[in-house]
Amino acid sequence: MSDPKSQHTIPRCYLKQFVDPNTPAGHEPYVWIFDRRSRAGKKRAPKNILTETDIYTFKGRDGAKNYSLEKNLSQIESEYASVFENKISQKLPLNRSEHMVLCAFVAAMLQRTPKQKEHIERLFDQLISMTESVERAHGLPAEKSLELKEAKANAHRASIAQSVPEIANILSKMNLAFLCTNRRGSFITSDAPCFLFNSELQWQRLYGPGLAQKYVEVRMPLSPEISVTFTWANNLRGYLAISEDWIHEHNRMVFGYSHAHFIANSPTIKRRWFRRFSLDTVFIGRIIKHKTKLALRELRYKAHARSR
Repeated sequence: MSDPKSQHTIPRCYLKQFVDPNTPAGHEPYVWIFDRRSRAGKKRAPKNILTETDIYTFKGRDGAKNYSLEKNLSQIESEYASVFENKISQKLPLNRSEHMVLCAFVAAMLQRTPKQKEHIERLFDQLISMTESVERAHGLPAEKSLELKEAKANAHRASIAQSVPEIANILSKMNLAFLCTNRRGSFITSDAPCFLFNSELQWQRLYGPGLAQKYVEVRMPLSPEISVTFTWANNLRGYLAISEDWIHEHNRMVFGYSHAHFIANSPTIKRRWFRRFSLDTVFIGRIIKHKTKLALRELRYKAHARSR
């Protein structure tokens, strides 16, 4: 078996669930992949999209390549594909082993994407820049900054290997729900399909959602008909039917968290997926309430400043 140099950032076993059901007979099944900015779409076979050369290949100083991470990810994908086909797509409960396979797959999908790779490398770039400034200011040799540059080369790969088991363990302790469309609309996916969301953090930019937060949700569409959600909420479990409005709201968030592309099983897209804010009346009310508080706070500050 040849070394797997061309590696899918989003695995084929996942993408194949989103193929167009209207693919003509005799044609290779395809998905519709859309550019995030232009929103222009084209049909492509899953095997021909979202690949990079050696993105999961560890590279040594001597140029040697280690494909163990890619092979481990492939094993997780194979196990997940079986669980999805035999249980999730049939809306059947998972046993403990199958539950852990799903958790491992979702954890990997959270960490393996180019979006996460860029995030990790930006953090390294900032750390390298600060270290170089300290080295120059104190006349130190560029030893630590060089060490960080070498670590950056494999940082994303090392992060996947280290964090996936830990994240999977956390997910296994959360409540699990499958949100189902019942043929009223379809879920879309993206090149960064798994994301964290915390409704309590929408009004600030100091920190983002984390797995230990009480109101955090981990979401990922699994097919056009089913999306998985992990939460700490006790009232969200099992296979649950959702409304068409909620499907479109879910797709709006999937698009919002996408990196460069989003994917659908149809060439049809909805403008409401691209709105910055939800059309939900409760959410709009919360925005108005929040903006009003900010305006009143600013008025009080200005009045206080004038009175001094």
